[in-house]
Amino acid sequence: MEKRKRYHLRKLLTHCNPSAPMPDAMREWDQLRSVGLEQPTLAGQANIQEAALAFSEKLADRFGVVQLILYGSRARGNYKPESDADLAVILSGSPVDFVVTKLDMASVAFDVLVETGVLIQPLPIWESEWNNPKNYSNPALLQNIVREGIVLWSV
Repeated sequence: MEKRKRYHLRKLLTHCNPSAPMPDAMREWDQLRSVGLEQPTLAGQANIQEAALAFSEKLADRFGVVQLILYGSRARGNYKPESDADLAVILSGSPVDFVVTKLDMASVAFDVLVETGVLIQPLPIWESEWNNPKNYSNPALLQNIVREGIVLWSV
């Protein structure tokens, strides 16, 4: 299997032209209702998507992240200012110890909280479970993520 090239947001931004005009489709997207991608912090507004991307960059060396999906109150739009960001982290490969993986991700999420003020609650899900929800301990949760989730990043 050919290894996919990974891109990091910071590297991609160095190739952007800040004076380029905004495409019409992006202008329309920018005017849509809020879906909980901003969370107030002491320093003002913190962008949930940027925090999630920072989280994925930190996970890249440890885990094969395939997709990040925002779900829960922030995806539904009925969040409170203090709401956390529930993030399904779809991982490549076969499932390993859930608790160990969850704790490793929580440690990374804490680093992101300190840096951005955004509390990310990661939920590791392996591709085999994602593609076969009946193999997951809580299939209803996966169905809920499919129904309400917003894909923030995908390989």
